[in-house]
Amino acid sequence: MLLGPYAPRDDRSFATRRWASLTWRLSLLLFLIPLALVGATLAYQLFTDDPLLIQITDSATGDPLPGVEVTVGEKRLVADAQGQVEIDADDATALISVQHPGYAPLAQAPAAVGDGDRVIALRPSTVTGRLTDAASGNPLAGVAVSFMTEAGPGPAVATGADGSFVLTDVPENARIRIDASDYGVIEEPLNHRPRYDKALTLSVIKGIITDLNGAPVAGALVSSLDGARSTVTAADGSYRLTGADDLAEVRARSPGYLDQTASVPDTKQVSMTLEPEMIKAVYANLGTLAEPGRLQALIEIADTTEVNAIVIDVKQDTIYYDTQVPFFRDLEGMVTPIFDPAELLATLDEHNIYSIARMVVFKDPVVAEQRPDLAVRDEVTDGLWRDMNDAAWVNAFNEELWTSNAELGFELAQLGFDEVQYDYIRFPSDGDLRTADFGNDYSEGARRAAIAGAVKVGQEAVHAGGARFAIDLFPIIAIYGDDQGIGQTLQDLMPLADYVNLMIYPSHYTEGNIPVDGHPNDFPAETVAYTLEKADELVPGTRLKMRPWLQDFTYPFEGFSEYGPGEVRAQIDATEEYGASGWMLWNAAGQFAVEALAPDS
Repeated sequence: MLLGPYAPRDDRSFATRRWASLTWRLSLLLFLIPLALVGATLAYQLFTDDPLLIQITDSATGDPLPGVEVTVGEKRLVADAQGQVEIDADDATALISVQHPGYAPLAQAPAAVGDGDRVIALRPSTVTGRLTDAASGNPLAGVAVSFMTEAGPGPAVATGADGSFVLTDVPENARIRIDASDYGVIEEPLNHRPRYDKALTLSVIKGIITDLNGAPVAGALVSSLDGARSTVTAADGSYRLTGADDLAEVRARSPGYLDQTASVPDTKQVSMTLEPEMIKAVYANLGTLAEPGRLQALIEIADTTEVNAIVIDVKQDTIYYDTQVPFFRDLEGMVTPIFDPAELLATLDEHNIYSIARMVVFKDPVVAEQRPDLAVRDEVTDGLWRDMNDAAWVNAFNEELWTSNAELGFELAQLGFDEVQYDYIRFPSDGDLRTADFGNDYSEGARRAAIAGAVKVGQEAVHAGGARFAIDLFPIIAIYGDDQGIGQTLQDLMPLADYVNLMIYPSHYTEGNIPVDGHPNDFPAETVAYTLEKADELVPGTRLKMRPWLQDFTYPFEGFSEYGPGEVRAQIDATEEYGASGWMLWNAAGQFAVEALAPDS
């Protein structure tokens, strides 16, 4: 056997040794490669930032928005089911563009939140919704819906048959506007809401006003009980009262009829039937009010005859109760309380007597004396102008007087008077008017505008207080149709008052005023009938607004016939045959021809 280097090899031993050497190297390599990979990974993590998670949400609800398209440079990504995308850390401050149907597109660097993630909130630019009727739940079709911005309104869309609508491209901070006809107009902030559903309440009350015969009552005032919202009926008696979504009751009022009040149902359909009302009044002046026995005598007339109303003097030269109107309280001697309105009205109510507060407006000597800046001036004396009875007048052109008297009218209505009656609502007629200085254009147009202005201000105040409004007018304006120098015309004033009281005293007419053979004083019925018919020619269709003053006194003029029950009754009959809604008897002494009155029915 050969030994040494020349000895023959054992092949199996050599292979074994080679494999052992290879296995050791491979094992080392297999160990080092993963270790290197781990090291590389650790190094990458140490020296490379994590990708950023971007959360896309709805700015109104905070809900995630899946499927949103996100653009970062040239990269286009789509948010997953959770509304999330990942971007490279290098893009953390990059401008990211985001867009999604129904939302305003956005380009911004994403804002960080507390845990290091980023969030982008998309503002809804499409608003969907549905409008329904609050009472029935039925859809409202054809309603105009739009958005409003400071720049103005956006395009309007109409709700479909199911009440639904879609507004697109709605700007930030826009308001939604709904113009729903009988449901009113609604405008309110959207506050980025993508959904706007609303149940609407009818804001228009509709109905028809008729009389007991079923005939329509045209021109009736339908209003809230406080008078703040009102409308008038059309020729067919129909009406639409808007802005009435919160009203529980409405009132219908028309000359010649009793007021009617009705509850408002959910349907907002309110029709009413009005009953006729005839106001038949006597007059209580200062002397009557100052003596309880004399006032009681008038109440007894109302209790036993057809009379159902009393006209109460509240202001003539001075004010006869403790008014709280500052303008009049500031004038020395202007407030001279004679009666307590609360006690007086309680007594009248107890006897079911309609109360009318009569107030003199522009023949106001106490005001004129203490406020000469508001008075008619005399061009010759440079003092106060005075009428034939030496009484100073205030100047009807001064709007401060319109307002102060209107405030008094409002107070009287609030105190509980059923009606407020303006008297001397005119420019002066007696005295030397050639020297009167009104400090203004004294043309007929200017006079008429001033009186109409004062009447309108008074009417609005009295109606706001809850009472009816009446005006006393010279009957001569009905006969001749112009203002007769005093600013009054039926054409101007009839529309502004609930009742017009022509002072038809035949003794105050002149011969030739009416077509009779003699002085009108001798023709009481004819004078009343002719005057009322002339009024109807000037302002047709207003007979129920007429409630004239009638003469229940004898005028102390030689040759004039005396007035007794026959003459008074003749005037009453002529008034009622004409179709007026009542009458009032004037007697300054409070002595009335009771025999002329029908008994209480």
